[in-house]
Amino acid sequence: MDIRFILGNGFDSNIYLIIGEKPTLVDAGMGLNHGYVLDNIKKNISPQTIKQIILTHEHIDHSRGVKKLLKETGENTLVFAHDYAAEKLEKHGDRVSEFFGVFMPKIMVDKRLKDGSKIKMGDNEFVVIHTPGHTPGCICLYNEDEKTLFSGDTVFSHGGFGRYDFPGGDPFMLMESLEKLASLDVKDIYPGHGEIVVGSGNQHIALALKNLRSLI
Repeated sequence: MDIRFILGNGFDSNIYLIIGEKPTLVDAGMGLNHGYVLDNIKKNISPQTIKQIILTHEHIDHSRGVKKLLKETGENTLVFAHDYAAEKLEKHGDRVSEFFGVFMPKIMVDKRLKDGSKIKMGDNEFVVIHTPGHTPGCICLYNEDEKTLFSGDTVFSHGGFGRYDFPGGDPFMLMESLEKLASLDVKDIYPGHGEIVVGSGNQHIALALKNLRSLI
């Protein structure tokens, strides 16, 4: 699996470029550092070869950059998001943008995802895991063969997890989502913010679950 890490700059989420038969971006950042993101993509592949952008949820720091990226990747690039996230992005925008004081444009989603949906990213198939708690539209992407998890803002390294005090957040739903992830065999975690976890993913998920349980 060929994954290139574009570290989040400022308020941006991390962005991941998966290279292979279906070149894919996971998340798109806020768009305020578009040149930085585009330069990192160009170091690896031509932007025009990117087939799809998968959004782990609707929050502005993960999704607002889609508009600018689509101008570079072209009209054949499809945008994927969970049903709930798609509704927010297409009709209402993202209320979390109010916290940043940044305008959130409406973003059209080409394909809506549900729990259990399957997507080919690069050369590997991933299953969509619906993980509400940070928002109702959160998803993770899991490949069983490589034991690889793109976790968005559901779980971070070293026992971290997404905030549940934004609109739509729920600590008990987040706990159920972490329990779902804890049941998987996970080696590597590619989170929405912070550092990548290599080789010990289940330990970091278990710690996140323990930390959350201690708070609620």
